[in-house]
Amino acid sequence: MAAPKYLKRDATSGKVTEVITTETGPASEVVVSTTSSGTIDPTLLPAADATTATAGEALTAGQYVYIKASDSKLYKAVWSSGGNQAIGFVLAGFASAATATYYTGGLNTGLTGLTTGSRYYGDSTTAGGVTSTVPTGAGVIAQYVGTAVTTSAIDSDQLEDGIVLAS
Repeated sequence: MAAPKYLKRDATSGKVTEVITTETGPASEVVVSTTSSGTIDPTLLPAADATTATAGEALTAGQYVYIKASDSKLYKAVWSSGGNQAIGFVLAGFASAATATYYTGGLNTGLTGLTTGSRYYGDSTTAGGVTSTVPTGAGVIAQYVGTAVTTSAIDSDQLEDGIVLAS
């Protein structure tokens, strides 16, 4: 199938030209066309469940985060004893004090080294990190964060409450 085309009018000269659509991914003022399978490229759609908060510490793409009640800032989730479960994740890195965008659901595409099809949990040994090992240990927060759909993305549509383990 030939690439989609549209007409573009030059506002100064009035000349109309035919233009081939080649844009993909986030861009402004582009004509949206479907893929060969008849769907719109998902990178052209707005991110769902996104909100912002001030970062209380440096954050790295892919990390799971929570908002600390004492200062209302965003921090890496900590699932070890006495920690705080995740409410979302970041898809980009942010410096401390920066306005950070975090997502409370959707695909966390900021990860690497995942096993497609495996279930992932908050990692009690790495703040903001994930593990495919089922959490154990007294006081540890066991929180399922999603299933890996690729080697670099977890589907985190249902971030549920964690359970504080008795042992």
